[in-house]
Amino acid sequence: MKKRIFLLIFFFYCFVVNAQQRFSLNQCIDYAYKQNFEVKLKELSLQQSKNALKQSEKAIYPNLSGSFSQGINSGRSIDPFTNDFVQQTISSNSFGANANFTIFNGFSLKNQIIQNQYNAEADQVEIQRAKNELRIRITLAYMQVLMNQELSKIAQEQIQNIQSQYKRAKALVNEGNMPKTNLIDLDAQIATAEYDELNAKNNIDVAKLSLAQLMAFPNFNTIEIENNLIEEKTVPLNGNYLQNILSGFYFQPIIKSIELRVKVANIGIKLAEAGKYPTISLGAGLGSAYSSAAAKEYNYFNQLGFNLNQFARLSINIPIYANGQVKGRITNAQINQRIVETQLSQTKLQTKQEIEQAYLTAKIAQEKLKAAQRQILALQIAYDSAKDRYLEGLLHTIELNTFRIDLEKAKSNLIQSKYEFYFRKIVLEYYVVK
Repeated sequence: MKKRIFLLIFFFYCFVVNAQQRFSLNQCIDYAYKQNFEVKLKELSLQQSKNALKQSEKAIYPNLSGSFSQGINSGRSIDPFTNDFVQQTISSNSFGANANFTIFNGFSLKNQIIQNQYNAEADQVEIQRAKNELRIRITLAYMQVLMNQELSKIAQEQIQNIQSQYKRAKALVNEGNMPKTNLIDLDAQIATAEYDELNAKNNIDVAKLSLAQLMAFPNFNTIEIENNLIEEKTVPLNGNYLQNILSGFYFQPIIKSIELRVKVANIGIKLAEAGKYPTISLGAGLGSAYSSAAAKEYNYFNQLGFNLNQFARLSINIPIYANGQVKGRITNAQINQRIVETQLSQTKLQTKQEIEQAYLTAKIAQEKLKAAQRQILALQIAYDSAKDRYLEGLLHTIELNTFRIDLEKAKSNLIQSKYEFYFRKIVLEYYVVK
């Protein structure tokens, strides 16, 4: 009985593991967000930045510390109570508490908080940037799967179409109204169509594998995606559409990230310049001690009260000469500022060029889609007319096959153009500031 239960559980587990899982595009993207290592590393970097920000915010508060010591001296030693030399074993302990507060250090604490805030904001934007790039790659892989699935359906339809022609041709051959060589030609066409179908199925597996790898999904064979993505609608890809995108391209995550890094570099100069200014700090504390050498005259708590001491001090550290270290740090900070500003200018130019290229490729893809739609209408009419002439014996099999191949190629072009346009449109929409 236990063995049967174990087998049932095992088979149920295998079924669950290998069950097909359906994904929409957004589900693929959400799954990839959770699994992608680059996104995870960006999120961990953000956690580090937030922790550094908290540390810098707490650094403005005073430092508090306490101390306690216990000692035993034997032989000739100094009585910690009277400071006289004695020849005996002395047990002593002491207590203390100290507080230090930085009053001024060239505004380093304030600027460090501001810099860490900018770092945290930049890391947050970096996460969005990484997600956007991953989203585009997932979308492309998703489009590839859908496109190859439709191409596979066309290949299957072609096999059925040729097989149907074969049956009609065989009947005509049997009646003596068509030469037998037509059947041989149709056999060759069926074999070619079956080969194309096999390639189409293999392309689906390759596309699913690419999608699964981007998603970090364990088994690409169990992925099923929803084919409800394409929406046929006209997009106004004109000059105004491009200008609307370009007017807001400064808000792109990659530009916002580097702009924040520029602010970090600016604060870095102020932090380096803080080394030129004096540091002012305030300290205070209290302490007491006990010695067994005076135990006969004063008990433990009387000694603590008698030996109680307090102190307060104001410290000013004025930099006079630092071997050129402060000047070197300032120079490095200024160079780093110029490097980041140059990167910002370069990124702005590259982003503008990417938007213009994305717009142009989307517009070309839309024009190709319209041309493919017109082409398939014309070739469908031509193929239907050719089939009628073929059945009337006015057209050879090879000639009919030429019309069929042209129509099949037109259908493939239409599918490829449709998915290319949809993908280009999605990429272009990523640049639209919402």
